[in-house]
Amino acid sequence: MDDSFKAQKRAFEDKLNWWQKVVLEVVWAISRSISIMPRFLKYYLLKPFLGILFILFRYRRRVMKENLELSFPHKSRAEVRTIIRRNYMFLAEMAINTFNLAGATPKRKSDLIEWVNGEEHKNSLKGRDWIALASHYGCWEYFLLWSWQDSDATLMGVYHSLRSPIFECFYHRLRHFASNVVQVPMQQTVRYYITNRDKCNGIAMGLISDQSPNMRSNSHWFNFFGRPTLFHDGGEKIALKFGLPVYFAHVSRRGVGRYSLRFEQIYDGVESVAPYEITERYIRRLEAMIEETPELWMWTHRRWRHTPEKQAKKFGKINMD
Repeated sequence: MDDSFKAQKRAFEDKLNWWQKVVLEVVWAISRSISIMPRFLKYYLLKPFLGILFILFRYRRRVMKENLELSFPHKSRAEVRTIIRRNYMFLAEMAINTFNLAGATPKRKSDLIEWVNGEEHKNSLKGRDWIALASHYGCWEYFLLWSWQDSDATLMGVYHSLRSPIFECFYHRLRHFASNVVQVPMQQTVRYYITNRDKCNGIAMGLISDQSPNMRSNSHWFNFFGRPTLFHDGGEKIALKFGLPVYFAHVSRRGVGRYSLRFEQIYDGVESVAPYEITERYIRRLEAMIEETPELWMWTHRRWRHTPEKQAKKFGKINMD
């Protein structure tokens, strides 16, 4: 564990009181235990058990059902129910995949994720800074394993702060499995990049961009599964400001608990593009990827809680083409 991470770890965990620290260590111990379990126990015994619990407790089923019915109006009720059931099993697998990171090592990386065009992608950049626009599809926690694929570069993982200080510390500890991984709160993204871009041998900035942002008076609406939808456009703004290439992280599931990722360029860093064009390209690829295997996306999110009508009512305007 490098000195910089030790300092960050202390800064995070010193804010916890004694019982929060106890809970953190218990959660961490559970994660470590699951991470070293034999694959058969994890994915063929524990996963079905967790999936059945999700089904029995009907975790956010109403949200999932509404999202799926509105996004896929052509699918029958039986097809929607099948996707919901498979999505619950995916959530169970995702939980195990997340715990796997507590014991992740470079020797195990090929058993977790395969980089389809990894070497080609790394060689094409040659130390240049770049942005990866990812999503809550497949196992997004595995994206940071790119730090082992390109150990010379700094992988800047941008995250949204959690309300729970315990899980804030847990995820911070979980994601720092390599010395070249830096975790940066969303609101500090630009400041960190400006301060450190000349100090690193290339920065790969990872952004999970399919979250629902806060609605503003100038929020722009995009068409996503036939509905007006808000998206984070910070990746586009940073790319245009600093001339950084942007890549879409296309994910495929190649087996139980195993995924493959391919980087697809959607902006080369110099092309002249219209406003919101980079974000639009990301959305179109995301939509197509979800349609391939819809159960691998987080349908439990309240993705469409904002509407143009709410924007008009609150701010008196709608920013939409």
